[in-house]
Amino acid sequence: MELKKIIFILLSIGYTLSLFAGKKEEIKEMPQFESIEDMLTFAMKQQRKPYRSGAEGPNAFDCSGFTRFCYRKLGITLRRTSIDQVENGKKIRFRRHLKEGDLVFFKGTKGRKVGHVGIVYKKKSGKSFEFIHASPTHGIVIESSDVEYFKKRYKKARRITSNRDIRKAIRRLKKEYKELEKSKKEVYDEKEEDKVDDIYAKPSDNKSDSGKRHTVKKGDTLYNISKRYGCSVKEIQTWNKLKGNEISLGQELIIKQ
Repeated sequence: MELKKIIFILLSIGYTLSLFAGKKEEIKEMPQFESIEDMLTFAMKQQRKPYRSGAEGPNAFDCSGFTRFCYRKLGITLRRTSIDQVENGKKIRFRRHLKEGDLVFFKGTKGRKVGHVGIVYKKKSGKSFEFIHASPTHGIVIESSDVEYFKKRYKKARRITSNRDIRKAIRRLKKEYKELEKSKKEVYDEKEEDKVDDIYAKPSDNKSDSGKRHTVKKGDTLYNISKRYGCSVKEIQTWNKLKGNEISLGQELIIKQ
């Protein structure tokens, strides 16, 4: 009897897992919205924008271009076509398990393959739901799954993410961005310290560099420096291996006098 119970439990677990095969999409970029509801509000504001094959917004869309455009606002990049978006997210086997934000797929006008995709806007009782999509005839519009055309053509659904996943991603990405900014600041500070060290570096012990040191200040030229130390411009050029008369602020010149 105990063995039968164990087998029954294992089968039940396996069945439940099969209802939601796959995994939700990883959020790789900072979401612009904090919830699926916010994304759907944004999607609703796109209503009546026209349908155009191959378009991904912001002024026109095809069906998969629209779903891709909306989910990008949550930091997720869906695949490009409706048939490819079937591979995004987790499989939802039964319509009664649908939630707002799920992708819903329909057969195309020809054949049995997926040819259209929308986003569940509102879940109703049983198998019914409202979805928002890019309609070839009406543009961005909200329609019911109970319309005979869609009722006959419904194929499958996928869950892309959840509000919990979005909140976790926002916390994670904020932490990563903060650490990145801190790292950038540390690198910048180190470079600034190196510049200061270069300007105030101690004279070399090499005998060939022995002599006085002159740090170039504002207004200095090789001519007035040579007058100050009683040497010629040519000598300063030779001592410092200069090819011309150009010198820069903070540069150290060797004066062998």
